[in-house]
Amino acid sequence: MVDTKIQLYQKTISKTPIGEIVIIWTDNNGFLIEEIILSNSTKNATEKAWDKYSSNLKIKKTPKKLNEIIKEFQKYFDGKNAHFELYYLNMENLTPFQKKVLVAEFNTKKGTINTYSSLAKSINNPKAYRAVGAALGRNPFPIIIPCHRTIKADRTLGGFGGVSEGLVSKQILLEIEGIEIKQKRVVSESYIVSLDKTKQSKLMVD
Repeated sequence: MVDTKIQLYQKTISKTPIGEIVIIWTDNNGFLIEEIILSNSTKNATEKAWDKYSSNLKIKKTPKKLNEIIKEFQKYFDGKNAHFELYYLNMENLTPFQKKVLVAEFNTKKGTINTYSSLAKSINNPKAYRAVGAALGRNPFPIIIPCHRTIKADRTLGGFGGVSEGLVSKQILLEIEGIEIKQKRVVSESYIVSLDKTKQSKLMVD
């Protein structure tokens, strides 16, 4: 849980293929991202951010590092190779297990998928696939830590953000990376990101 004594700032990325995104950040002891909030089919990211953080959120001039990160998001959504890092994510509030899962997921390559069980094996804890799923469901840094790349063993999409309502966003992110999905099931992986945008799923947020 984020320390409420630390002043938090909000930066909104208004237009993306998965709707509005809000980055929660702080400059306490240097720039850090505290959380990345995605829209869903019922609420946009700003509403979700204010529901969670209320009056502790403020808007401040965007620092240089955050502008650089936003440019990487834009490259990602344009289907280009984006470069993200872990050092500007505040992972202090994660358990050692959560951190291990998320670091392993961070190293999943663009255009590929893994499963909850294979991720559990990669952290030398093969029986912990359910706990791996729970850790991914609480991922505070979606996209940068690409939890959308983990699916079920039967190649269906599984969950995203711990709930089924995020599956449209999950499908969009996978499609951006050149992964073909039919009837909520991954049918092919690809390192080639050349996508017919008309076939891409769309997230509708009122």
